[in-house]
Amino acid sequence: MKPVRYAALVSLLSVALAGCGEGQPVEHGADEDTASQALAGVCDGVTCGGHGVCRDNGGSALCVCDEGFTGPSCGARGGDYGARTLLMPGLADPDVYKEHDDLFFLSGTGNGWQLPIYETNDLVSFRLKRSYDPSVADPVYDYCFLWAPDLGKYNGAYQLYFSAHRVPNGAACPPSGQEVTTFVATASDLNFHFGAPQPINANTTWPRTTTGTACLPQGCNRNIRIDSATYNDTSGRWFFYVWFDRGNNISSFNVAAPGTVYNHLGPALYSTPAHEEGINEAPEVFKRNGIYYLLFSGGWYNSQYAMYYVMGDSIPALTRARAVRRLSIPLRNSAGRLVQSHGHNVIVERRGEFFNVFHVGAFDAAGNLTGRSTYKQRVAFKPDGSLHSLNQVNVRWNKLTGYSYSLDVVLRDGTVIGPCNSVALLGQSNKHVFDGVCRSAGDRVVTKGEIAAFRIFYSNNNVWGPFVETAYDGISDDVALNLPGGYTPFVDLNWSEEETTAQYSIDVQRRDTGAWIGPCIGVNSVNKSLSWTYQGRCDTPGINVPYSNIQAFRICSAVNGDWSRARCGATPYDGRSMHSHIVIP
Repeated sequence: MKPVRYAALVSLLSVALAGCGEGQPVEHGADEDTASQALAGVCDGVTCGGHGVCRDNGGSALCVCDEGFTGPSCGARGGDYGARTLLMPGLADPDVYKEHDDLFFLSGTGNGWQLPIYETNDLVSFRLKRSYDPSVADPVYDYCFLWAPDLGKYNGAYQLYFSAHRVPNGAACPPSGQEVTTFVATASDLNFHFGAPQPINANTTWPRTTTGTACLPQGCNRNIRIDSATYNDTSGRWFFYVWFDRGNNISSFNVAAPGTVYNHLGPALYSTPAHEEGINEAPEVFKRNGIYYLLFSGGWYNSQYAMYYVMGDSIPALTRARAVRRLSIPLRNSAGRLVQSHGHNVIVERRGEFFNVFHVGAFDAAGNLTGRSTYKQRVAFKPDGSLHSLNQVNVRWNKLTGYSYSLDVVLRDGTVIGPCNSVALLGQSNKHVFDGVCRSAGDRVVTKGEIAAFRIFYSNNNVWGPFVETAYDGISDDVALNLPGGYTPFVDLNWSEEETTAQYSIDVQRRDTGAWIGPCIGVNSVNKSLSWTYQGRCDTPGINVPYSNIQAFRICSAVNGDWSRARCGATPYDGRSMHSHIVIP
């Protein structure tokens, strides 16, 4: 008989008590039925702007707005629209399963021997549904070091995948000479009474559960190790996982054809930058407006751990052959020590709004990890479908000759943090990437959603009086401030990604003649980059074109050098701005 753990008893007691006091059926007659039917019509046709639920309020329709929206019809953004909110302290590696827009379930890494499952109707308030202990559910094996669950539904059954070590009953766990792997348990309904864990694709040559430390004969990418993620697509159900070879790598297969493995990310497959530290893990897939997204985490948990993503028009196209985009950056204090890291996320959609659910690693003043907790922050999209970052804002301002600058932030509660980043950090620069740390204010952490405005102070004699302030929406990656009498020192250009192998070039349209200079910056310089800083000169023809004489920027793309079939997109330019985003149709 297996020991009954005290925490499990507390968990079961909590579930039992949660049912106490629930409403019981009330008998009623035909008159009450008629009245109920009449009241049900109160909300007919009331959509609450698509951002809330209509409730009967004494015979009148009342919109209960979703988080981030306000007003009688939930048509206005509230002050909490971009807020980062704590969902569950002490929970890491979160996963969220959506049953429908008003019922979600959250799980994640907890104490290492149980997987908690929380229920919520609004993605704000959570209650414990139950905790799954595979060692209790399995009469043969014990499990330890449980982490990174994936909760989903397939063919009418609920599935819970998780990473763990497995040993015979009563044996030491983890054992020596065993590697972590992934198991799956199944439940028939939303009571989530998951049964004994089962290995994945046992006794096959397909990617599979394996406790051995060696790579399988078919290749290391057949070892399903950690961080499973499932995605139901029109092309079938996809299973993503992490395997080990020279670091952490991500592959997937379609459940209908598991013999074909698609390699997406990782140092055994691709050249990876140093800051990812050989780690590509925690895959997450979602789709929006025909675009697929593969998100992942890179770096060591106590070093450069952060979130990244790639975009593509199909799941197999989601590889490092596409542009790898940064979603977050770890926070460091003025001494260079870690303050906060972000990773292992899941994207949740509710009534057309998307949320990033991720864990935050917290560190003490010496840079030591003190804990991980799960947070939520709204996801916003740029015109080309790319994501606004979790914690970066490109703050730009025009130039005054001989002047230095200092940055303040104004919070939504009216508090001013100033200087947030002083002249000692900014100097005479005209661009600053605010990452969420006010290093000149005691390393105070400020999330994007807390900010109502940015202020730039400017001085040429170290007297800090004049400033310019610009409102901020709590979401965007780019903010511009116009200093009186200032001039444009550069223009940061970025554009949408086209085919996987596409190359790009930059054209400019002259304001004085309307003529295009193309290319202004040729393919030999731009190549596959998705951004460029224009500094007043067209390098390819070798001529200067001042910002004030530019009417538009145009980006052209071609595959295999076939510029006769180039695809181009142009955006008007006002001659003053320091940033322009171009979408290629």
